[in-house]
Amino acid sequence: MNKMIYPPLLNKLDKAIIISPSGSTDSQYIDNACRVLQDWGLMVEVASHARGEYGRYGGTIEERLSDLQEAMDDKDIDLIFCSRGGYGVVQLLDKLNFEGIKKHPKWIVGYSDITALHLALLQEGVASLHAPMARHLSEDSNDIASGFLKESLFFGMPKYEISSHLLNREGLVEGILFGGNLAVLTGLTGTYYVDVPENGILFIEDIGEAPYKIDRMIWQLKLSGILSRISGLVVGQFTDCPEDMGMCSTIYESIRGMVDEYNYPVVFDFPVGHVKNNYPLLHGGMVELRVKEDKVIMKRSK
Repeated sequence: MNKMIYPPLLNKLDKAIIISPSGSTDSQYIDNACRVLQDWGLMVEVASHARGEYGRYGGTIEERLSDLQEAMDDKDIDLIFCSRGGYGVVQLLDKLNFEGIKKHPKWIVGYSDITALHLALLQEGVASLHAPMARHLSEDSNDIASGFLKESLFFGMPKYEISSHLLNREGLVEGILFGGNLAVLTGLTGTYYVDVPENGILFIEDIGEAPYKIDRMIWQLKLSGILSRISGLVVGQFTDCPEDMGMCSTIYESIRGMVDEYNYPVVFDFPVGHVKNNYPLLHGGMVELRVKEDKVIMKRSK
């Protein structure tokens, strides 16, 4: 992997575009997100097929690919804001050309299924932002996560300080932050799109998965060698994943047990995922992770 390309921070009157490269979404969420981004001082447009609906998708493969590729290639666009996750980005990956975004870097924002795009950008050496999308901004543009999103785009990733968790493992590490949705990540494991970057700090989250499926996905990361090659692990929120007493341990306990043999810092209950407190994370960014007895600090290091 070459030296990371960091898109420039945004300024007033920069140009943003809203796209739907994955699932279809309520047009009202797009309208409201558009207004929020305009209130932040940006010039906003909506991609040709962003309001599309083709089954569960925000358009056909060709339509979604066209919107994303055109936005990535447009030298005048500074922010590509994904409307939602869902499913579908994986269908676009091997058809994308990243030369335009490397020549004219711009922020790509999203999470959940957008994890696939973040991972592809990382392999191409481009940083991006794992962060809230249109529905979040539509429902509460003044909450802490929305505020952190604005700060991340205009001023840089904030310094985060959260309470400690009993299962945490203390330590200090500096490395490249990567990861996202666990199901999307493991679905791409073994492909070109998943590799552990230099001193990689992995973060994971998920929604609507049974604990045995989460356990199986963590085993996949372990048996594929990913968990042994990372330098830190940040475990976020597992939303709508009710605990299963038949597993004989909680989701967090199961994950902690699988990384017991390693000596890197581990964080549990980090505010990232399908939750209101979904803190923006600089995917591909060099960060410092400090896990202490009483608190956890994550901040941009370079």
